[in-house]
Amino acid sequence: MERELGLLASAVSQLWDRAVLLQLTGVLVEKPPLLDLSPSDPHRFWEQSAVSRPHPVRIVREWESIDGPEWREVELAGESDGPGSHPGARQLVASAHLLRSARPAPLALIIHGYAIPFTGFDRYIAWRMRRRGVQTVRIDLPFHLRRTVPGEHSGDHYFSIDPAHTRATVRQSVEDAAALVAWARREVASEVRVLGTSLGGLIAALLTALVELERTLLVAPLCDPAASFTERPPGVMQRRMGMLGEGDGHWGRDRASARAALEGALAPLVARRLDPRTSPERITLVRPARDLVVGPGPMDDLAAAWHIPVWRYPHGHITVMNAPGVARRIIEHLTLPLDGAGQELALAG
Repeated sequence: MERELGLLASAVSQLWDRAVLLQLTGVLVEKPPLLDLSPSDPHRFWEQSAVSRPHPVRIVREWESIDGPEWREVELAGESDGPGSHPGARQLVASAHLLRSARPAPLALIIHGYAIPFTGFDRYIAWRMRRRGVQTVRIDLPFHLRRTVPGEHSGDHYFSIDPAHTRATVRQSVEDAAALVAWARREVASEVRVLGTSLGGLIAALLTALVELERTLLVAPLCDPAASFTERPPGVMQRRMGMLGEGDGHWGRDRASARAALEGALAPLVARRLDPRTSPERITLVRPARDLVVGPGPMDDLAAAWHIPVWRYPHGHITVMNAPGVARRIIEHLTLPLDGAGQELALAG
């Protein structure tokens, strides 16, 4: 019976991943008239970013939190530099729940996944963390949620067939996250922890490489976009992303040539090419074994390059978010004292 239940769980997980891949074919992807497939140097790219000199962040609105009188909820804003002409392209947006008292408490930055229409999972995780005394910040990534292009859907235009655009939006995302970390250390807490899921895992991994953090948990991170973009999508999405059809194709006429082009152009977005500023024992990766969206290979490569602990989940990309016990383990890990390091762990499915 246990084996049958495991097979059923695996089949359901695969269906969820395939459904999400199909859904993503409807997300608008930038298609510029000109493409720049030139290789980009990861170290130079990040040296030229604003990660080490982040924009100031300020509280623009405050109200009493539903968590009780000892908490306050605030809206955060700051300058942000990235592609696009809508307000979300020029302003960082985030929400925080902070303790009113001056007693020391860590702060957790939560970074969401790609094209999410609402923040139910992140809100739940944040609420559970606050019940354990940890302050929380939830960021809206560029082109998502409150930063969506007016009249379009959350996530539309974040990615582009032009690697230069994708590099710019990811860099903006990491710069915004770094600005929140700097604000938190200056105004709120000396200890900052980060949770990133899927696309948020990519942003969290790059942030972890560039900024020293107290703890990072990467859940099914998109840690090698070139590999995931070319190896994972079904045929209809390959066409939309430029790998099939449309003349000679935008990136190449097949997966191999497309991947070769993207590996150089998107090199700055591959965290394993950077030496992490955060100590490896403070970084943990959650790896779904049957992930159809990101693929387990890139996650294995990152874990091996950084020598970081891995939590192994037996099923897919989407079901890891709400699998029994996984949320509890995430919350415990991000709220425990720092001496509770992330060991190798097999998660139930």
